[in-house]
Amino acid sequence: MAQKLGFNSADAVFAGGRVKSGKRSVALAEAAKDTELVAEDAMEYGDLARKYQQSTFGAHFVEVGVDAATAEIRIRRMLAVCAAGRILNPVSARSQVIGAMTMGAGAALMEELAVDRRFGFFVNHDLAGYEVPVHADIPHQDVIFLEEADPTTSPMKAKGVGELGICGVGAAVANAIHNATGVRVRDYPVTLDKLLAGMPAFA
Repeated sequence: MAQKLGFNSADAVFAGGRVKSGKRSVALAEAAKDTELVAEDAMEYGDLARKYQQSTFGAHFVEVGVDAATAEIRIRRMLAVCAAGRILNPVSARSQVIGAMTMGAGAALMEELAVDRRFGFFVNHDLAGYEVPVHADIPHQDVIFLEEADPTTSPMKAKGVGELGICGVGAAVANAIHNATGVRVRDYPVTLDKLLAGMPAFA
């Protein structure tokens, strides 16, 4: 496209719907004004996975408040810090991560499938009995993407965000509860009945 518009490909910058180089700027649509543009290429997957570690990495931080008398848990803040290569679309990537953080909070605090093992019956088989997080349960979320471009992953230097937003959320919530109460709960969800017996004496 740059060459068709008379630019040197190495110097051309694509931004804001325009192609720019030096003081010259041309609308991107001009490249396809008179005829269609067709480009073909191929990508071959080699042995990169055997030579390099190509995983994404993330860390989750959660602040919770626990009522000293009732053991009621409230999430106050959540933060995810993610390294996932070049982020091609920051808006959709952030949405993916905060959605996954919400799912992780639900799994840690309220989502539990009750099964009657005698008859294989799902007791809480609808949203009347299966609790999920709502807006009031998730007051504040932040996502930080670390600046990195991984040249070994693909020509776009990007990796998938995938499950990065949910992995670790449950552990971060449980650790925050332990920090606040001294009670270590090792099976999800962390509900009041699992906390009350070990709560410090309330005066």
